[in-house]
Amino acid sequence: MKSISVLGCGWLGFPLAKYLLEKGFELKGSTTDKGKLLLLQKNSISPFLINIDPDIKSDNINEFLSSDILYINFPPKRRDDIEDYHPKQISNLINEIKDSGIKKIIFASSTSVYPNTNDIVDERCDLMPDKNSGKALLEAEKMLMGERGFDTTVIRFAGLIGYERSPLNSLKRKKLVVNPDAKLNLIHRDDCIKISYEIIRNNIWNETLNACSDNHPTRKEYYSVEAKKHGISLPDFDDQDNAEYKIISNRKLKKLLNYEFIYPDPLNITSKSL
Repeated sequence: MKSISVLGCGWLGFPLAKYLLEKGFELKGSTTDKGKLLLLQKNSISPFLINIDPDIKSDNINEFLSSDILYINFPPKRRDDIEDYHPKQISNLINEIKDSGIKKIIFASSTSVYPNTNDIVDERCDLMPDKNSGKALLEAEKMLMGERGFDTTVIRFAGLIGYERSPLNSLKRKKLVVNPDAKLNLIHRDDCIKISYEIIRNNIWNETLNACSDNHPTRKEYYSVEAKKHGISLPDFDDQDNAEYKIISNRKLKKLLNYEFIYPDPLNITSKSL
């Protein structure tokens, strides 16, 4: 039995931990919310209260990092100094990892590290992120991949969808949708979880992989389908807006993992789940 520590048991990390538990792994999970410790414990996940702000605040970080694999899953916070702050978080975490037995790491990153090119982008492309959060993530990737004391695989997830994470709330607030012809890069949570498991199961280390559904609907197509599905009035679309986008290639991931997406088309999400 391998042990896995999931740093960040939120919307993705918690169901991921439960799935890995079902697959026979021993699980440790962290949260920044004391109220969630009992929830983790009730689900047979050893609970840890850990906050990285940017210094690590925890009474038992050494015990948490006493595992075979560490899954780092906390996104950059929304703050003006995120380009400096997030790398400090990762630097402090790396210092702790060096003193632990961790030898394998999965880092949940984002396709926001890619700039808009109005073309297909893959893992070989030059990276010049448009947003500060993307710049922070790219620096974090470099820091982790540059360490030689452990193996790191980076998963660059596209926009996360599924379950309670839906465009419905934003649709209700929007009166005008800009950039309606932009191609979207999306991935369902079930695919995020299955891909993470396949990386572990197949021992895929020291790789960078784009995790994105096969199909790339436009923003107008996606919002229109979701609005009709849930009986919501569509906002207006600014058709005069020039489309800025990127199309994330998942070819490397599919080839390396021999992976078939559970939800290859974001326009056709059914009720099936892991």
